[in-house]
Amino acid sequence: MANKFDKYVVTIPFHHSPQGPLFATGGDILGGIELNVIYACAYKTGITGLSTKPHVHNYDEAVFFIGTDPHHFDELGAEVEIAIGQEQEKHLFDKPTVLVAPKGLYHCPIVTRSIEKPYVCMAVSLTGKRSD
Repeated sequence: MANKFDKYVVTIPFHHSPQGPLFATGGDILGGIELNVIYACAYKTGITGLSTKPHVHNYDEAVFFIGTDPHHFDELGAEVEIAIGQEQEKHLFDKPTVLVAPKGLYHCPIVTRSIEKPYVCMAVSLTGKRSD
């Protein structure tokens, strides 16, 4: 029997990629909301995520880097580098961090330089459908 609010509870669609399982979902699954989320867990060094070269969007995006140790959310457990801008300025961090990428800002690739514990990389885009 269908309930009145069933449409507001959506099963997350997971996919398998060379980097491991991830989910990517947007307006088509989220009832038309202008939001897109990609969520993956980094567990090894090298390129992290699906973006191997710099790119830009025509929408705003925030990319979160979050540790997975429930007793130490203030620790990332890795050293990560991200390139920002057309000139590919490198930024290195080892604490939970968010990249704020307003539309038009080139960013990526993301490179995990060293890792002690897996961490979450989550891109939240203010669009129902990604253009990349």
